[in-house]
Amino acid sequence: MQNVHTHVWEEHLHLAPFFVKEAELSRGYPLDMTVRYADFMSDNACFERVVVLGAKARLNGIWVPDDYLAAFVAQAPGKLYGFAGCDPTQSGYLDELRRAAEDLRLSGVKMMPMYAGFDPRDPRCDPVYAYCQSRGLPILFHTGTTFNRQAPLAFSRPWLWDDVAIRYPELRMVLAHVGHPFCEECLVVIRKHPHVYADISALFYRPWQFYNMLVAAQEYKVTHKLLFGTDYPFATAQESIEGLRQANRVVGNSGLPYITDATVEGILHRDAFALLGISS
Repeated sequence: MQNVHTHVWEEHLHLAPFFVKEAELSRGYPLDMTVRYADFMSDNACFERVVVLGAKARLNGIWVPDDYLAAFVAQAPGKLYGFAGCDPTQSGYLDELRRAAEDLRLSGVKMMPMYAGFDPRDPRCDPVYAYCQSRGLPILFHTGTTFNRQAPLAFSRPWLWDDVAIRYPELRMVLAHVGHPFCEECLVVIRKHPHVYADISALFYRPWQFYNMLVAAQEYKVTHKLLFGTDYPFATAQESIEGLRQANRVVGNSGLPYITDATVEGILHRDAFALLGISS
């Protein structure tokens, strides 16, 4: 199995206090958001390969330096693969990206339009897209809602990436969280574009929404475009796996459609790294 969506950061170094407070309000209890290597590796032991995402969004006080990310993944070469953060609202963003890819040898890019406050169609993104397309670097985007009051929902709707995919047809993109709660909108985008995928991270704890998304994916025949991710530390590996395998529990014997075993096991065992062009 592979995991395409995990995070790493140290709370006091990389997350502004107001961002942490917003997260605590959404959960209803205090959080320690620091990711510790031993805990991370224990939780991800069941995965052969894991994408570890950087994060840069100055508007919301999130900034994980590429060097920190590179040092983290270097502790487990061949298992951990880093995606550099990129915030195109900040000066020097393209130089940072080039260094992350060419000097630090990171494997992809993470962009957070709603957290950083930019439209993914913004012209400032074009040099990033062109560079990543030319080098075969995949980009994972946060899409869908958030707990954070300063992150504009206008920049999270999955349909926005339709235009990006039309202009950059060879750019491999992942729309995180299937754009929840705009899941069907996300499904029609990934159906339309051969190199656009979605990850199912952090959806299992909304069982009814999760079930409906999976049924819709079957009806649109795009389950092969869904990739497995956990969103660690916000969700663990085992609860994410179990949540997917138990997706039919919400309908019982009601006569509503079932999520097939082929859909579930296909998501769990898909070679996402091959689809995204991430080399060993």
